[in-house]
Amino acid sequence: MKKIYQIAQCLSGNVLGIGVDEKISTILEQNQQVKICNLLNSQTKSNSQTQIKKKLKKINIKKIRKIFKKKKIDYIICEINEIEKYLKTFVKDSIYINKDMLYIYGIKNDETKQNIIKKYKRYNVKIEALKDEKNYILKIDNKNSKTNLIKDTLYLILDTTINFLNLISDILMN
Repeated sequence: MKKIYQIAQCLSGNVLGIGVDEKISTILEQNQQVKICNLLNSQTKSNSQTQIKKKLKKINIKKIRKIFKKKKIDYIICEINEIEKYLKTFVKDSIYINKDMLYIYGIKNDETKQNIIKKYKRYNVKIEALKDEKNYILKIDNKNSKTNLIKDTLYLILDTTINFLNLISDILMN
């Protein structure tokens, strides 16, 4: 966790925090280089958008792409447990709204790490895996990423069919 705290202290510009804990949110709040910090936690109610201490705002994960315009967010910090069930759509949404770096922390196993790396490699981004205590931190550079509506739709269909086939194989194995 020490590396993610150091990363949070070095951020600047517009930051989006998804599932971050209290310590990271206070670090972002005290960071003078952060202009706007939007937070998204599972405790957030779906219709609650309240302003907290000038630059922290809570939002809903399903409305990320509607709220943020294309390439508006400089940095995104997210915890894997918060985005894991939304990973199918989160990958394309994060590429769409992020213009600099994306940090995903709290990854415990190699299978999840490789799955996320595979999904982000489709968009020609640079990915670096950092080891922090027991967990991995993925540092994803979205500066040269390209989005394409047709490509996104095909990848969504591909991921859905793979998940469906995995579900069927799990049911048959049990």
